[in-house]
Amino acid sequence: MRPNLLPAAILWDFDGTLADTETAWQAAEARLMHRLGIEWSQEDALQLVGKPIDEYGEVLARAAASTGYQPEWFIDHMLSEMVELLETGQISMRPGALELLNQVRSARIPCALVSASWQVLLDAAMGLFPRGSFDAVIAGDKVEQGKPHPESYLLAAERLGVDIADCLVIEDSVTGVAAGLASGARVLGIPDLEELEPAPRLTISHSLTNWRVRDLRRIMNAPPEPNGAPMSGIYIGPLRAGERISLTDPKGRMHTISLQAGAAFHTAKGGIAHDDLVGQPEGTVVTSAGGMSFLALRPHLNEYVVKMPRKAAIVYPKDAGQILVWSDIFPGARVLEAGVGSGALTLFLLRAIGPSGRLISYERRTEFAEAATENVTTFLGSRPPNWELITADLAEATVSGPVDRVILDMLAPWDCIDTVADALVPGGVLTCYVATTTQMGRVMDTVRAHGGFTEPTASELISRPWHAEGLAIRPGHSATGHTGFLTFARRLAPGVTTPVRKRRPAPGAYGSDYTGPRPASVPHARQGEPTGRERM
Repeated sequence: MRPNLLPAAILWDFDGTLADTETAWQAAEARLMHRLGIEWSQEDALQLVGKPIDEYGEVLARAAASTGYQPEWFIDHMLSEMVELLETGQISMRPGALELLNQVRSARIPCALVSASWQVLLDAAMGLFPRGSFDAVIAGDKVEQGKPHPESYLLAAERLGVDIADCLVIEDSVTGVAAGLASGARVLGIPDLEELEPAPRLTISHSLTNWRVRDLRRIMNAPPEPNGAPMSGIYIGPLRAGERISLTDPKGRMHTISLQAGAAFHTAKGGIAHDDLVGQPEGTVVTSAGGMSFLALRPHLNEYVVKMPRKAAIVYPKDAGQILVWSDIFPGARVLEAGVGSGALTLFLLRAIGPSGRLISYERRTEFAEAATENVTTFLGSRPPNWELITADLAEATVSGPVDRVILDMLAPWDCIDTVADALVPGGVLTCYVATTTQMGRVMDTVRAHGGFTEPTASELISRPWHAEGLAIRPGHSATGHTGFLTFARRLAPGVTTPVRKRRPAPGAYGSDYTGPRPASVPHARQGEPTGRERM
């Protein structure tokens, strides 16, 4: 593998990766089998995803054996229908695919189209792409063995004159991913109709939206995969090239480096060869050329998030811990997050929900979304397949599907209360993280006025270290003071309203000068009516 370089070539699958054809294939199959009087289920259709066309025809012929039609008849019929759909513009591109293809071509990276579909279909598909998009086209009827055999990808690399190990395959199906991995290439999997299982050299993403050329560089130069629990970012065993480690000197100063074979870390007390650390157990002490000792440890997540590159302020570990506990984040939870920023809370949430959970993150600003993606992928080793990052304003979005927890880290979370209330399951937790008392009051009154949540609570966490050495026990000189306020409320069942509070509001809380959201149980003050303080 060439170090720190872009892919030598991008090898693109067609059906389900570049073009949204898989559902069109299935719809055409269903129409044909219905016309022939053959029962055809969704399970029957899924078994054909990614299959070579000749095998595809054989499966259809066996299912419709009573008709007497041969596999060739089914192949001709299906290809004719798909060609017509392509030529009449009824097939669309998958999200982000054309944008990434154009960026790749602008970066002068060679591209090949490698598909199980036959040449006649790929010829019809060329109208979807700018002229000259592909330097080679490998059709399913031009190879001896179709996917999952790697022949088509190996042939594409040969035609382009590159080493397959330096190539990136982009695929959507289990069969196609298997072919790409078997060829020796790195693979970016974009699942369409099938779930993809994690594997070495495989990066999984829900779509190509927001992918950039620099993300492809990161895949090609990715550090070794974490070998701890899935989606934990944890490495176990000896230190390896490509890992991040922290070097701490006797004064407690910490330096984070990425281990690279043959490299060196230079300090005022001389250099430290990375090769002296690779292969050593974690917790090793290494001495610089000038005689200073450094303790080598892998950084924990709480250390990583405060040192990672930032485009926006982060949720600090002390607040992230409270969010995880008070929001009751659990393995397998479906969590909606808005205001991703630099991705600190995203990392804590992904670790808490585990591989069986799902995290949907909204971020309005593209540069923040890109920074968060970079930070998350760097720590976890690859982009988690159960993380969906949407670059949009949650207040204007339609949230699909129920979620168990909602966390809003944004300037105006009150604008999103109605949106998230519709998606949050009964008993689910709404958490808002804001910086000022004015924001805290506004969001709590908005939650009260909505009527579909329990009485909100608010808290602030102050963290102070302590020094303990013999009889010298005292508070530390530094402390993490105010970073934000956290508010929590739980969703009520549909049609249920918040019980009327038994205690009276604080004097003056909802006087005539108050203009914010007002709970239904609190009447509007009449003009000129004195406030609580004036009554006193």
